[in-house]
Amino acid sequence: MEITYKDKEIRIKGKTGSLYPKQNGVLIESLDGNYKKELYGPGEYEVSGISVIGIKNDEGNIFVYEVDGVRICNLTEVSKKLTDTKVSTIGDIDILLLSENGEEVEILQQVESYYCLPVNFSTQESLDKFLRESGLVVETVNKFTVKKDDLIEDSAAQVIVLST
Repeated sequence: MEITYKDKEIRIKGKTGSLYPKQNGVLIESLDGNYKKELYGPGEYEVSGISVIGIKNDEGNIFVYEVDGVRICNLTEVSKKLTDTKVSTIGDIDILLLSENGEEVEILQQVESYYCLPVNFSTQESLDKFLRESGLVVETVNKFTVKKDDLIEDSAAQVIVLST
């Protein structure tokens, strides 16, 4: 699976299709580009071998994607800490997509994951502040590639900054 970030758009490419998070939804496209499906709202969906769970939240929806066996939680629409019930509903997460909201460090600590990918930060200064406050190892890459087999249970969490 490969994640890229360009022009404020996230693309998650798996073996069977690509996923593009949208405001309060998601667009899934088959690998050959012949089939596209937009999903909005809470519910459980599967399109082109990609699983999507939409969870209702006060500000909109939280989405959990499963691509090539890797679980990704999209919290880019969340602006405040989650309730314990929401954290429990989200479940185990491998990669967390997080954006600037004033409580991003607290949310990062709530939802434990192997990797955190910060996106949609308003300025480089606000991103740098988040990186410092996270206290995690930071790596900057053009594209982030990971396989389920690469995830090691006891490894330390890491922040991956996708350069645009």
